[in-house]
Amino acid sequence: MAVAMRLFAEKGLKLVTVREICKAADVNVALVNYHFRNKNGLYQACIERLFHENTGDELCAIDAGVSDARSWREAVRGWIFGVSRALWTSQGGISLAAGFFRQEMVNPSSMCSLVRERYVVPVQNSLRRLIAMAVDDVHEQYRWADSIWSQLCAYVLRDSLWNPLFRPVDVEAEDWSESVADFVYRQVVAGMKYRARRRAR
Repeated sequence: MAVAMRLFAEKGLKLVTVREICKAADVNVALVNYHFRNKNGLYQACIERLFHENTGDELCAIDAGVSDARSWREAVRGWIFGVSRALWTSQGGISLAAGFFRQEMVNPSSMCSLVRERYVVPVQNSLRRLIAMAVDDVHEQYRWADSIWSQLCAYVLRDSLWNPLFRPVDVEAEDWSESVADFVYRQVVAGMKYRARRRAR
């Protein structure tokens, strides 16, 4: 499955064949078809594994324990840094999860709706619920969510050749991604104040 995840993240669902995956993994095509039925089944299994390995379940419920301003700030920080860490490898490159996300954004596959509804929307909704605890206006909630998400994802959606142009030359990519996450967090806590538990509409 590791080989399939790497190839899907690099090329997307449309450009990878089961034969290519099997050749790279040194396994028989029949084995993949037996366990996953087809390429879409393998792709879905890869996405599910990446989501669970990258704390997707935790991010979806991160607002559940918020009861005061301190726990709200901790949850916001946890969401921002959780998403940032899910998008970047420890070497500062984009992660496999980010590779899948990038491929679906740039060249949507037949699985795009599933990826969006099952994985992206729940994580995004948890952010909106956190924002709703500080912002009443629904349009303002969406603007904040869009701003936060966009800032965290900007590097992932760019081609890797462009990324060095957007960070100081003396800073490694991993350190820069942490710095960007911290910057986004500081913007949020400076611009919003927890008031009481509210639900996003």
